[in-house]
Amino acid sequence: MKVLRLHKPFDMQFSDEPIPEIAPDEVLIRVGSVGVCASDVHYYREGRIGDQVVTAPIAMGHEFSGTVVKVGERVKSLKEGMRVAVEPGKPCKQCPACIQGYTNLCPNVIFFGTPPVDGCLKEYVAWPAELCIPVSDKMSLDEAAMIEPIAVGVYAVEMMEFTGGEKVAILGAGAIGLSVLQAACAAGAGKLYITDPIKERRDVAAKLGADIVLEPGGSTENIVEETDGGVDIAFECAGMPESIRQTTEVIRPRGRIAIVGIPEEDSYVFHGSLSRKREANVQFVRRSRGVSEKSVKMVEDGDIDAASLATHCFPFDQAEDAFKLAMEKTGGVIRAVIRVS
Repeated sequence: MKVLRLHKPFDMQFSDEPIPEIAPDEVLIRVGSVGVCASDVHYYREGRIGDQVVTAPIAMGHEFSGTVVKVGERVKSLKEGMRVAVEPGKPCKQCPACIQGYTNLCPNVIFFGTPPVDGCLKEYVAWPAELCIPVSDKMSLDEAAMIEPIAVGVYAVEMMEFTGGEKVAILGAGAIGLSVLQAACAAGAGKLYITDPIKERRDVAAKLGADIVLEPGGSTENIVEETDGGVDIAFECAGMPESIRQTTEVIRPRGRIAIVGIPEEDSYVFHGSLSRKREANVQFVRRSRGVSEKSVKMVEDGDIDAASLATHCFPFDQAEDAFKLAMEKTGGVIRAVIRVS
């Protein structure tokens, strides 16, 4: 099978490798579509994210969908020919975090495309059947590949425990920010504000339910004035230093902050005085937990528009062009999608 590996920053090479064998509780998936996440771009550009460093050639990618072509002898939930979205993290189920139900915090997790674990930029992968979610014919494989970032947004909104009518600011309108936006709409949010420096992304946000879309510069004053003192919840979805600091600027006293974005530098810097004066409640969000099936249903029911995220598609042999576009953020790209098969 064909596999695309990152050897060092800006150096991706194809190789021919054996199709993997499957364990009794696994299925063999013919990979269909793969989304290029911001974390993939970090590895492509810098060869690392924080303390996770590429030290050997690695196949990247963790947002993906595909078709089951073989099932293990103990698998009853899936059959050959089924189309699936894939939960990319396999927890150990034995650590304290897993035992308490926080599988997304498992320190021993095997996560696609995170060094030294290979990702899904290969024609076939073997994966536990319990981590594969069947999708109906309502959903294309491009859309199904968006379930992973959508699940992050759904989980972030769940963590904020909406009761209805909340005023919400979302800083960053990439795939995660737009997923948060749609999940917040479904959760009964009141007025929704979203900021992003890219006009095309602001336009998409407006179509998906944002009441007010703004450029980041000067937007915090506008939001505070519009909301008569600040929003109830601010979601940071850009991972940029300025948007992290802006979270404390836009919330009301005792407002809540959800940090969803991954920073370029391995640090978060908040306004110290504002954080104290407003008794800001900050919640960090790591990946998602137990909401993949819910996310599939929300897409199939029309609550979330997955197609709006998968904006640009590339054949497998042009995968590096997808990475470059995702890195440059030009042409209105939200998610560049690589069609492996």
